[in-house]
Amino acid sequence: MTHPSIKISLKIGIATALAIILFQVSNIFLVYRYFKFDYYITAVAVMFLIAGFFISKQKADDKTAPAEEQNLLSTLTTKELSILQQIANGKSNKEIAALNFVEVSTIKTHINNIYTKLGLKNRREAVAYCKLIKLD
Repeated sequence: MTHPSIKISLKIGIATALAIILFQVSNIFLVYRYFKFDYYITAVAVMFLIAGFFISKQKADDKTAPAEEQNLLSTLTTKELSILQQIANGKSNKEIAALNFVEVSTIKTHINNIYTKLGLKNRREAVAYCKLIKLD
């Protein structure tokens, strides 16, 4: 068994144990005489549904984060990726234009395309994004 599947198994076991304890406590306090058995089954089913939702959401978030980053980077052209690296290195638009032998307006167009593709708003977010994915 892998480590994540052990964690999930433990969570399901704990949820089952809590359901059994809840049923036993209600049995001790004679609550079951006031409610039908169907209500207990419904409550347990809802509890497992909620637990399953949170477990699956957590697992999906863990898996999709790195894959999502790679998919976003694959949408960039090689020129845009190069410009993004230069932005991360602290270069100004004028310096990037000089390094690439193009006009500053062309660099601004590339930068706007990068922002759109990666869902970024400004240069600071682009630098933070590069640090997050360790793009050097």
